[in-house]
Amino acid sequence: MESTLSPQSSAAMKITLREYLRTLKVGTRLPAERKLAEQYGFSRATMSKVLAELEQEGLVARQVGRGTFVMPRDAIAVPAFAPTTQKEVLLVYPDFFSFEIWNEIHHLELAAMQQGFRLNHLRVQPESELDLLFRLTEQNKNIQAVIFIAGIPLRRTLLERLDNLGMPVIFIGKIEHVELYRNCHSVYGNHFLAGYGKLEMLVRNGHRRIGLVNNEPSTPAFQENMQGLKEAARNYKLPWRTLVQPDSKVEYWQDSMESGYVQTLEVMRKAPDLTALVVDTTSGALGTLRALYERNLRCPDDVSIVTALAHAGIECYTCPKLTTLVTPVEKLCQTVTAIIHGHGDPTLREHRVDPVLIERESIRNLNEKSFK
Repeated sequence: MESTLSPQSSAAMKITLREYLRTLKVGTRLPAERKLAEQYGFSRATMSKVLAELEQEGLVARQVGRGTFVMPRDAIAVPAFAPTTQKEVLLVYPDFFSFEIWNEIHHLELAAMQQGFRLNHLRVQPESELDLLFRLTEQNKNIQAVIFIAGIPLRRTLLERLDNLGMPVIFIGKIEHVELYRNCHSVYGNHFLAGYGKLEMLVRNGHRRIGLVNNEPSTPAFQENMQGLKEAARNYKLPWRTLVQPDSKVEYWQDSMESGYVQTLEVMRKAPDLTALVVDTTSGALGTLRALYERNLRCPDDVSIVTALAHAGIECYTCPKLTTLVTPVEKLCQTVTAIIHGHGDPTLREHRVDPVLIERESIRNLNEKSFK
């Protein structure tokens, strides 16, 4: 790294270091303070001061005995320090595009407008320790609740720290053992019923050679979905071992469509005679449709598909239209705002919303007559 800056001020030094940090990956270790100071022509004390300020901004983390590391860049999407007399709620969500997340944000914004509170947005990165969140809640006394769209795993230490904020912390998504916390609530779709309903739909239509496309990471919601699938398999006398599953696993923040595509190819190579696929989510089913096309297979003539969630209405315009189980987002957001306003049972920590089955064109009925 070469310096193009003459030693003028720590402010100028900070600008240069910020530009340098933007070129590095999260987790990169910076050169030692002494080397940085020499390269930029500053004293080590000045360099230490600049790094301390960058740490306060959340751009780096300094660890004794290990060094200085580039940190994820959490961002305030809507300023949370602007003066207001309104009740404020901090909305925290992962910094990647997902129609499901966008749709939840949209409905929460409508609820905030109708119910007279301001919704402040905070986008977070996968490696975030949520330092900016805690700083915002400490400095902005108008914030009276936190809504967390759970798209990344949270360690128990972070959950305990969130619980200690002393205000409602509401997760849209399943959180394990949420009953252990005083102020945390988990609001989520009934993933057990979604898993059960997907497999039941296929079996009722005569399918017994079924593959699973697990295009989402192994979250608590995913595990609950699998329990629903297993219960349906038991009830319909379908041995679990006969359901063909991919060997690959999906990581957090991985592309769902790509995962659906890759895992569909995997299960179809394992069992070319499959007549149906259960795909975790609609975005994954888009990848599934592409994979089937590349194998010269048609849906539903050769392989039927059932999936879950909505994806900007795309499921209504695919060929064929996709059969899905959808959790009503309006009901999710109504439950969230009821918790914020203190309505309902104050001891209840888990709030489930049942999915709705929307039958479209992607399932072929293999029965000569209706399944009984």
